[in-house]
Amino acid sequence: MVIVENFAGSWKMMAEHGLAVLAVDGGTSVLMDTGQGGDALLNNLQSLGFSPGDIDHVVLSHGHFDHTGGLQKLLLRSRDIPVWAHPEIGMAHGRREDGSVRFTGCHINRGGVDFRPVEGLAQVTGNLWAVEVPLDRRDPEFVNPPSRLVVPDGEEWRPDPFPDDISMAVKGERGLSVILGCAHAGVVNILEEVSARFGTRDLHMVLGGMHLGDQAPEFVDRVTSELVSRFNVEKWRPCHCTGLKALCALSAKAGDVAWAAAGTILEV
Repeated sequence: MVIVENFAGSWKMMAEHGLAVLAVDGGTSVLMDTGQGGDALLNNLQSLGFSPGDIDHVVLSHGHFDHTGGLQKLLLRSRDIPVWAHPEIGMAHGRREDGSVRFTGCHINRGGVDFRPVEGLAQVTGNLWAVEVPLDRRDPEFVNPPSRLVVPDGEEWRPDPFPDDISMAVKGERGLSVILGCAHAGVVNILEEVSARFGTRDLHMVLGGMHLGDQAPEFVDRVTSELVSRFNVEKWRPCHCTGLKALCALSAKAGDVAWAAAGTILEV
């Protein structure tokens, strides 16, 4: 279920630019990302019948503030929760604005939490895995980071490669599904990695951010065309950074496509 997202799907939910998705595997609850850290996370958890104490694991898709900002608020209200993330989750992500660079990353005291590094494929629960796409396995044809997203390079800045980007694979009764954070590794590359790891191109659902909202129409057209030609996906549930134009482009090519606003509940 989608806990935090840019849009609210009902009057009970709060909207916030960010993402948090709750996956329940049997009796184990895994929260992927925590939103910006405003009121949306706790309010929306409660609206959907959950509390911070119900969260058994947290998986962080990458180190941007709108995916990690709610972690402290969550941990303050709950017991120690294992935090799964790439070892470079704390790198100095930045954003160019008005001639300067603003820090957009996160601060995580890895020694103060039950930190569990994700490299390659990490099994979080019996039916849920965190998946890394290493930099050397990313086809640059499908990675187009905006020039405004940067990291320090000595005295200069360079495009952010997002080595800390991870996604989740979920095995359910309806098959294999993928949950994306922002897909900075490239959504095509992520689905290729999941397909190689699990030996199938048949996916029940792809949910989450595809980071196509600020891309040129040609790039969006190429990516969405590759998605529908390479993979057999029953349900597309884009949200967050996907962008409404990309939603429309995907809807024109695929069958079951719908925006996954906060409050969306899905069975896999």
